[in-house]
Amino acid sequence: MVVEYKTLISSHDLFAESVNKFLIPFQNIINQDISTGMSLPFDLIKRNRYKVISPIVQLAQPHDAKTIVDIYLDIYKGTYPYKEIENVNEVRRMVQNPNYRWLLFRHPDTYNTLGCFTYYLDFKNKRGYMRGFNVPPKYQGVVDSMKALIGSMIGIWSQLKDKIYIWYCENRTFHTSSQYLANVCGIKPIALLPNKDMFFNRVESDLMQITYDSRVLRECRNTKTPRIIPEVKRCFDYSNKRYDLGKVDVCKPDLDLDLERVKNLKKKINISVQKLRFDYYTIIFSFDDSDAYFKFLYTPRVNNLEKTEYKVNSLEELFVFVWKLKILIYTLKVRYCEVLVSAYKPSIQQLFYNVGLRPRGYIPSWKYNPSLNDFKDYIMFNWFNGIIENLRLIPEAKDIIDIEIKNKII
Repeated sequence: MVVEYKTLISSHDLFAESVNKFLIPFQNIINQDISTGMSLPFDLIKRNRYKVISPIVQLAQPHDAKTIVDIYLDIYKGTYPYKEIENVNEVRRMVQNPNYRWLLFRHPDTYNTLGCFTYYLDFKNKRGYMRGFNVPPKYQGVVDSMKALIGSMIGIWSQLKDKIYIWYCENRTFHTSSQYLANVCGIKPIALLPNKDMFFNRVESDLMQITYDSRVLRECRNTKTPRIIPEVKRCFDYSNKRYDLGKVDVCKPDLDLDLERVKNLKKKINISVQKLRFDYYTIIFSFDDSDAYFKFLYTPRVNNLEKTEYKVNSLEELFVFVWKLKILIYTLKVRYCEVLVSAYKPSIQQLFYNVGLRPRGYIPSWKYNPSLNDFKDYIMFNWFNGIIENLRLIPEAKDIIDIEIKNKII
C-alpha cells in the first residue's frame, strides 16, 4: 500500500550546494534513531509513486552479514571484483568496525530486507566514502530507491555532522542512474576515473562525486593561493564555477633535474611487496639511505593502482619513483593508475604530467591538516590504457571530459 505523506519535498530542496542545506528541509520531519529503524515520512513532488514502497532505513547488525552478501551475489552473480564483500565473516567484521556504517532498507510491514548501502569513515581526514547502493533485481522498481538514498544521507550525515565534513563516492558510468541519485543529494561530479573498474567482467569508468559541509569551503579551506600548471586550469575552472574558489596562480615550472643524482638513485631503489587478504597487494618503493617512499595498492582483479601515498625530499627522488612506477605499470599490464597531487606544488604536478598522467579533476579542500585545522586542495591525476566504452554521464559531468578522453571513446 502506498502511503501519502503531508510533507512534500520539492526539487528546490534537493540538489543542494552543501550537506548543511541538504539537511534543512528534513530536520523537523525525521527524528527517529537510524539504529532502531528510521521511516521516511515525506514525499517528493512531481513523482509517480504508484505501488512504490517507502522503506525503513536501519543500521545493519552483525547477524545481517549473510543478508548483505546475498544481495551482492544476487546482483553481481559472483562477479563482484572486491571479494571481501562476498565473504560473510569479513562483512560481519566490517559491520562491527566503528569506521563503517552499513545500512539496510527494510519493508515497513514485513521487515524484509530490500537493499543495502555502505559508508567508510576516515575520521582522521574527516572524509566519508559511500559505496554499494544496492537493490536486488526483484525489488528494483518496487522500492523507492530515491527515498532510500535520501534517507541514508539524512540518517548518517546528521549523525556525523561534526565528525565528517566531506562525503564522496565513485559511481559507475555504464548507466547514469547512480550518478543522478547522488546528484539529487547534492553529491556533485568532480573527477573522471577512466577504465578504473570492472563489473560483470566488463571494464568500466567511474565518476567521482563529492559534497561538503559548508565550513570546509568557506571557513576551513587553506588561505594559500593554489599554484597549478596550465594543463590543470581546465579542471580548476570546472570546480571554480561550482564552488567559487577564487584566485589561482598558473605557472610553467622548469624541473631542472640533477641527472647524475637521478642516475645514482636508480641504483638504490628498493621494492617491497606485501600481499594482503583477498588478493590485494601493497607495493612500496624506497631508497637505502633516505626516508622517502612511494606506496600504493595494487588490485590484480581490476588491474589498477590506487591509494597512492608518497614522501620525498627532492624532485629527483620523486622522478625515480615515478620512473619505476611506469615500468611496473607495463610489467603488470596495469590498466589504470591514479595519484592525488597537491594543488600548491606545480613542479610535482609537472613531473606527473611529463610521465603521462593527466589531470582529471580539481578537488578543493581534500586533505585535512589537524595541526592547522584546515583543508588543502588536491588534483586527481590518472593514467589509463585502452579505449573507453559505454561512457554515460549526467549533464553536470560532461564538461569533465578532456580531449584525450574524447579521442578514446568509441
